[in-house]
This record gives sequence, C-alpha cells and structure tokens, in this order.
Amino acid sequence: MSDRRPKIIYLTGFWQHAGKTTTSLGIISQLRKHLDPAEIGYLKPVGQHLVSLADDVSIDKDVQLLQVFSGIPELPVAHLSPVRFGQTFTRDYLDHADPERVTAELQREILASVERLTDKRLIIAEGSGHPGVGSVVGLSNAAVGKLLGADTIFVSGGGIGRAIDMIDVDLTYFLYHGCNVLGLIVNKVAPGKMDQVRHYITPQFLNARYAEAAGQELHVFGYLPAIEDLTHPSMRVVLDTLTDAQPVGDPEGLAWLRPCGSVRTISLPIEFLKLSPYVSPRDLLIISASSTPRIRKLLEYHGETADQGGVGGLVLTCGETEKIDASTHEEIVASGVPAVYVQDDSASTEERLFGLYRSTKLQTFDTGKVAAIEQLFEDHFDTDRFIDLFLS
Repeated sequence: MSDRRPKIIYLTGFWQHAGKTTTSLGIISQLRKHLDPAEIGYLKPVGQHLVSLADDVSIDKDVQLLQVFSGIPELPVAHLSPVRFGQTFTRDYLDHADPERVTAELQREILASVERLTDKRLIIAEGSGHPGVGSVVGLSNAAVGKLLGADTIFVSGGGIGRAIDMIDVDLTYFLYHGCNVLGLIVNKVAPGKMDQVRHYITPQFLNARYAEAAGQELHVFGYLPAIEDLTHPSMRVVLDTLTDAQPVGDPEGLAWLRPCGSVRTISLPIEFLKLSPYVSPRDLLIISASSTPRIRKLLEYHGETADQGGVGGLVLTCGETEKIDASTHEEIVASGVPAVYVQDDSASTEERLFGLYRSTKLQTFDTGKVAAIEQLFEDHFDTDRFIDLFLS
C-alpha cells in the first residue's frame, strides 16, 4: 500500500440546499471515468438529517444516497457520518460540564473516519447546510475543512449580485479559519442567464479580489444550469412528507416517481373551470376530496394530455370533513394519476407543499434525477481542470 495520503476535496455550500449532494454525485460520476471506483472515497463529517440502518446505526441521509448511487463499491457507510446532530444535540453540548472535551472527541471521530479511507486516492467530503452550521460545537463547515486539511470548493448560487455578496462573506469566513480554498462551482444558473454569469463571475474576478488572501490561484470548475425537475418532488415524496397522507392507488408505480410540475389549487366552480392554459403537464393539483365533478374533469384532462405528461398528481384535501366518493376513488386508481388523501384543508396543504418545493432533497428511488445529474456534470463540469489540479 502507498504511504501517500488521499487528497480530500471538501464541498461546501453558501446555503442549505445549494446542491452539495448533487455536486458530490456529479463529481464522483466523472471521476469514475478516470479512476477505479474503489479508489474514490466519500465522507459526510457532520450530518443533520438522519436515517437508521438495519442494525440501528444512524447515518446522515446523504451517505445513504451515495451508497445507492455513487458507484463506489463497499462504502463503509456506518463510519462515514461520524458526527450526527440529533434533536437535542446542541442543548446537550451547551449543558455539558466540559464542552471543549466534547468537541475534541467529535474531532477525533471525524479523523477516525478519514483513517478508514486511507486506501483511497481521493475523498469527496460533503459539508452540511450553510457555512456556520455546527459552529456552536466548534465544528462549523470552515472548522471541519481546516481539520481535514482539505481543499475547499464552494457550491455557489447561479445569480450575479446576490452570488457575489455571498462569495464575499463566506469565502472570507473560510479564509479567516485558514482553509485551503481552491475555487467554486456556480450552480443553478437560471435559463437565459448563463452568458451573463459567465461574463461576470470569472476566475479573473475571483483572483483580483481573493487570490492574495487565499495565497494561490482560484478556479471556477463549472457553470451548471438549473434543472427544474431536480428541485421538484415526486408524489412518493409528497406521500412521505405530508402528515397522515394516504395513497390513492399503488405508490410503487412508476408514475409516483416522476417529478411534478408546479403546484396549482383548483377552486373555481366547474362551470368556470378552464384547465388549459392554467394547468401545465405534470402539475400537482390540490382539490377538495368531495369535489367529484371537478376531479372527474381533471381526470379527463389527464387523458387528453397524457402524451405530454398529463396530470402529475392530485392532493385531495379536507379529509376531516369530506370523503372521496367510492366511484371517484376507483376512477382515480384506474386513471393511473398518483393521488394522496390528506386531512388538512387546501390552504394549509398548499403552504406545506410550497415549503416542500423549497427543500426537496434527492431520494434513494430518484434514479431519473441521478441520471440527469450525471449528464449535467458530463456537459458542464470542468473535469479536466479538476483532474489536473488534484490527481496529476
């Protein structure tokens, strides 16, 4: 075995849901074309969203996603999420008689996880939330990057003014903590804005402002266009997220895995209800459960537009006071339209769905989304520059 330590690339985002997991998967998909997958490692030093494995070991959800989709063989997942922030973690830390000893122990656990990956050539380490997450216990993203001795790459937003403001604050924060910052990936660039973003957020711009403080040249590793479907939930996610939601039909069907379009609430009386052009293909429609004539009209619209995607899903509301007609239930199932039945009213349900759209994360069944991520990085990530810098 070589004595050479693996190179660690630490991916951190300017805010939660910036696309760190997407970036981890995308970069690894490109590295697999240049390296034996067994030479690639992955680590989520600090985790917040936990899932339980069969043996009652808790890991961050993103580790589970990488286990399913990364193509890295025999990932030791039980050891890749060393610090896990549970519900009372912060309070327990602040109440501890010796919090500095707790921080030191957590640091040792992170480094022990790295030691399990010393046979790797390169490790992708994924940050958690925004840069300051974990700072209360001495494990902010910047502190973790410094602890790992990693090369830090930011996942930036795709705008101009706001992105530059965030670059200034967060990049300075990491440099202050002594992190080795190498550059950024500009993510989620809006359609039609790519040329402008490329024009203003350039390596020359970054280096004119920050190269002296960074002590080296900074790079832009890619400008990634926004893919709308990546942030849109499928009806399986809606079913799993909405409280007390009941499926109407088989939630294992393929239609339940398609990303939905926009959220639309159907409230007009049927005599005034014109679905086109208000409802677009794959839209997620909210309607009260007892609105049988309007539900049937939506099912007819689905049949008429099935070749374009049809209706993405139905959320039938007001379950506490309204019931689905038995024949309507059968018609929904026969149509193949994914539908869920919830207790809340339409207004409350709409609010929850908008929140879900703001925070949708990849799921272990999102094979279509992962394929889109891999193609995105094939087309827009500067793999050659990455390889030259970190593997040459």
